Amino acid sequence: MLLDDQPAYPMSCFFMIKLRGRFNVAVLESALQTTLENHPLLTSLVTETNGQFYWRNTGKMPDVTRLPMDNERRFPASKGINLFSNPALKIAICNDNADPKAVELDGQTNVIFEVHHSACDAIGLARFIEDVLCNYARQVAPTGEYSAEVHRKLVEPDLLIRRGTFVQKRNELLQSLSQQFLRFLRVWKFFVNRIIPLTPTKPDRNAPMPVADFPAILHRDLTAMETQNVQQKAKQLGITINDLFLCATFLAMKSWREQHVTDKQRGQLRIAVPVNLRTPADVRMPAANIVSMVFLDRKPEKIGNSQALYQGVCREMQHIKRHNFGWGFIRGLAVCQRIFGNVHKMIRQDRCWATATVTNLGRLFVDIPLPTRAGLVLIGESLELIGIETSPPVRPWTALGISVLTYADCMTINLHYDSGVLSRSDAQSILDDIVTV
Repeated sequence: MLLDDQPAYPMSCFFMIKLRGRFNVAVLESALQTTLENHPLLTSLVTETNGQFYWRNTGKMPDVTRLPMDNERRFPASKGINLFSNPALKIAICNDNADPKAVELDGQTNVIFEVHHSACDAIGLARFIEDVLCNYARQVAPTGEYSAEVHRKLVEPDLLIRRGTFVQKRNELLQSLSQQFLRFLRVWKFFVNRIIPLTPTKPDRNAPMPVADFPAILHRDLTAMETQNVQQKAKQLGITINDLFLCATFLAMKSWREQHVTDKQRGQLRIAVPVNLRTPADVRMPAANIVSMVFLDRKPEKIGNSQALYQGVCREMQHIKRHNFGWGFIRGLAVCQRIFGNVHKMIRQDRCWATATVTNLGRLFVDIPLPTRAGLVLIGESLELIGIETSPPVRPWTALGISVLTYADCMTINLHYDSGVLSRSDAQSILDDIVTV
């Protein structure tokens, strides 16, 4: 992810928390400073020595900008993060009060966290934000009413040393050779399968900066009843919610291409699926990237709104989980590096590696040690968390990054699209199709 970062396509993840009530900017900055002491990757730079890359913690506060609320734009424009000169985290505070000197802000305040994906994934960033909200609540609570020692989950920065280790259980060792073969086979397919981009419009991957409206993100909030309907449909089909959204994305991409693309390319549509590699031993791990990828390929002519698609995706995802193919992709890349040399050069080739990315973060902030009201987290007496939005990066030729999460029993679906090759109306129609499948 560090080497695939490009000026025109920043490797940035975005996470927005929407707050309602009286918000204190100074308290947030103080809570950030306290929290960042336990999450060192977010204040770190990358240095290179003899071709090797290292994290160097600066201990500095990230940039915090103040911007007016723009309900139409939602996410402020960004140029990405250069990890060789800037820490991995940037923050923007958006409110109707445009006075940059105002400390107390009323109404709705959106706080947007942008992080370089090399330093942290969405699960890690959610953990960091949870700690920030707890520290904020501790500072605004009356003396003696809130105990950080009792309520805040412990974070152990030293656990970062073991990030990326993988210990096989004894009963898995006998299967290791066959598993390694299956993993290598999937990595081989990653390189050799011809993948069809959503649109034949060529991305300007050599531009000196991203498009002006980066990140271009749409969202759809489902009601509690609509969320229950999604859960019920998945249950009736005998698949997971994640499987359902993967199938919906395949169907939406096929439908859009049939309506808008006249040049019918031969090949397969591919969805990249992030896989969380955390284990129970990582529960106290600070914010970090502990994610791999798996890939689902389907020929467009084989995609149909039928049991064959739903059950096929379900079986493949179960197979992926059973054989730990998330780890297999990382190790397979290492094997390919030894055999073929510069994998980085191969990945940077001007070709489509995935048509879309789909990630399901599940239920967020369900275990946060703060009170709730009607499912919404309360931060002190005058502030509540009313919504969350998040999105993965988009890459050249990978025009869609879809993120699904559940908060307060309601789903939110975010669609991060490459506005250099797709119009807003195109992206909106794709999102509508995904929601209605």
